[in-house]
Amino acid sequence: MIVLLIRTIGIALIWVWMTGTLRAETVETITLPHASFEQDLAFSVHLPDGYMDNPDKRYVLYFDFDPKAQRYLGGIHHWLSFNGEWPWLQSIIVTPAPGNMIGTLFDESGNTTPIIDFIGDNLVPELEKRYRLNAFRIFSGFRVNGTLVLSALLHRPEIFDAYIAVNPEVKDNLAGVSQHVKTHLPKLDGNPRFLYLSTGENIKVDHQFAELRQLISDVEQYAPSSLTLHGQTFSDTNAMALPLLSVIRAIELMFDDIHSGLSPTSDISQQGVSAIKAHYQFISEKKYGFPVSPQDSIIALANYELKNNPQKGLAILKQNTRDYPQDAYAHHALAQAYMQLGQYQDAVNAQTTAAQLAETMLTWHSKRMKRFLAEYQQKLVENNIER
Repeated sequence: MIVLLIRTIGIALIWVWMTGTLRAETVETITLPHASFEQDLAFSVHLPDGYMDNPDKRYVLYFDFDPKAQRYLGGIHHWLSFNGEWPWLQSIIVTPAPGNMIGTLFDESGNTTPIIDFIGDNLVPELEKRYRLNAFRIFSGFRVNGTLVLSALLHRPEIFDAYIAVNPEVKDNLAGVSQHVKTHLPKLDGNPRFLYLSTGENIKVDHQFAELRQLISDVEQYAPSSLTLHGQTFSDTNAMALPLLSVIRAIELMFDDIHSGLSPTSDISQQGVSAIKAHYQFISEKKYGFPVSPQDSIIALANYELKNNPQKGLAILKQNTRDYPQDAYAHHALAQAYMQLGQYQDAVNAQTTAAQLAETMLTWHSKRMKRFLAEYQQKLVENNIER
């Protein structure tokens, strides 16, 4: 018994060390009236860790129409966001509460969209009043709820910015989606939007596999350039695993230009730093609705230039530290460049600044910057001895 208790405590301590702290999740319930129901419609609102501790921070809105999705979305979100919001930016996750009757309003013909209209005209505005949301909105759904996701994109595209439709039901042109893809999708405005459309190869899909393949093909054909489309078919995957796998992959793709940046050989990057900054200003204002840093793309371009034109690459990195003087990784990138060029004292100076700035970041960033500083200092000592 004692050994078991010690082992349990040890595991708990390791978990606290890994996650930083153990916090009880916060799930609130809001209710809204609807003319079709005597009882108000209830929605569950899952607040991310630290929501109460960061009064100035604003969050992405993530909506899924399945009440049961709250459980797995909360866990995946925590795991993918606690490590510096990489790859999932912290989000407020909202689903209908168990017993919510709004699903009975679903119009299978697609001639009307009462559920989507309620979400856009009532639910989202109420969430904006009560919670600290930024401008980015995500809508996900599985099977018939995935059909709703597509319906929202086609009929009320101003409500959400990113859509995750997992194995949507489209047999017999359910909700008019298959037809409306051809008529409504080309009319989307020029604002950037994201669609992840996934399916599988299992018994849950057999009845409409041909229709889904056709839908993906039609979306590819009729989508405007402003819609970023990712279609994926999961082979040898259990149907109930599809939502989890799809959400994880969609989140990685959705925020890729935040976490990965532009290739240095991309058309934009080859136009120079000014073009990179203009691109990130555009996606900040039109795609995400919050500032997205061009840093990674600028550094990638500089490192690319270092191989062929070291002075040009170094000049980009020096200017980058002047543009972003409080960014640890701007100074770290400059330090790495100095190391490549054999300018060890300059490398130590730049990395010292990087390590100092990283003190206010997550612990692993701070440790990483200090490790590089120690390596550069050692190289400087060795170089001086050799002289």
